[in-house]
Amino acid sequence: MRERKSDSMIRRFCVCGRHASGITHHAFRFTFYALQLLAAASLQPIRVHAVEPQRIISLAPSVTETLFALGAGDAVVGVSTYCDYPPEVAKIQRVGSFLTPNVEEIVALRPDLIIGVPSPGNQDPVKTLQSLGLKVVIVEGDTVRQMRESIDTIAQAIGRPAAGRHLIEQIDARMDAIQERLRDAPQRRVLMAVGQKPLVAVGSGMFQDELIRMAHGINVAGGTGLAWPHLNIEVVIAWAPEVIIDATMGTEENAHALDFWRQFPSLPAVREQRLYGYRSYQLLRPGPRMPDALDTIARTIHPERFQ
Repeated sequence: MRERKSDSMIRRFCVCGRHASGITHHAFRFTFYALQLLAAASLQPIRVHAVEPQRIISLAPSVTETLFALGAGDAVVGVSTYCDYPPEVAKIQRVGSFLTPNVEEIVALRPDLIIGVPSPGNQDPVKTLQSLGLKVVIVEGDTVRQMRESIDTIAQAIGRPAAGRHLIEQIDARMDAIQERLRDAPQRRVLMAVGQKPLVAVGSGMFQDELIRMAHGINVAGGTGLAWPHLNIEVVIAWAPEVIIDATMGTEENAHALDFWRQFPSLPAVREQRLYGYRSYQLLRPGPRMPDALDTIARTIHPERFQ
């Protein structure tokens, strides 16, 4: 009964802070310190420095997938709106997106660990959560190396370092086996698109760029020096990609997405029927399914090695 009352008090404070645009500075400071007091004293079940957290909130799909892969799925009490894998996350409460996490919903769930990814949009919410005494861990995943480091960091944070090392070993072993099948395969020019209007491709510095190179591909947009370069079709035609992987998202993600490319039959990828639509987000998430992403990319670039 005490916990429910405290939750209610926090929720009211948060709602007031969000909507009362005319609140005075003094009143705001009072509200802020009241939240700290409630989190520190009234909500005793919060275990900020627990070795094995029992109530974890994930603010990103890659983090959620990692937690489940490490066997901590039962401890996850909140996930982002974009989390959709594994299927068990469908019944877990949503706490906003990784760009705009909902502080009120997160606090109400009384987590002892919150794990997110860096984003300009979530800096203020993360600072607020930390100021309330909640433990927040931020992991990066732009590159393959950072993916490995994030798994290790998450495993340490949830008290399962051995599971983390084992998961990394499994990922490395699968990726090594895929690359072994591609030994001495020729290099093919590849364009990986993630948007059509505007036309956006995978550039350099991202793990997708690394996966293309691991799969004996040449990322034609890698030379732009940008992570997600916006392109015009004339540039793409000049690059003459031999393989196009279309992983467009949002409203462009439909069965007819590849028709966009068929308007340009001079492209070698279209002419040689090396045009592939890819509708799974595993290609875009730096988590434990990265070997699956590498396998898919490798099969599109060098299908003859997987027959």
